[in-house]
Amino acid sequence: MRQLRESHRMSQVSGFLLGLSLYSYRVRELLACWLFFILLFVVLALLILGGVLAWYAGIYAAHWTRTTVPVTPVLVLAPAEVPLVTISGPRELK
Repeated sequence: MRQLRESHRMSQVSGFLLGLSLYSYRVRELLACWLFFILLFVVLALLILGGVLAWYAGIYAAHWTRTTVPVTPVLVLAPAEVPLVTISGPRELK
């Protein structure tokens, strides 16, 4: 209940300042500064959040690539020289 009252007071103060902004240059300047700093901190928080998410995604991707089964190239299993067999005549396939 206390939080509700405090937020209600805050909205009253904001409404009061907004009402005064029509008449006072200083209140308009204060509201513009509040808006600027709120946007600045929101953008900063989003950048930090994006950086943290990118960091954890990189860790996850590195872990995922390490856990895959290594593939041995076929050339490693093949002998160095390929034996050639000369076929003298036609053969019947079985």
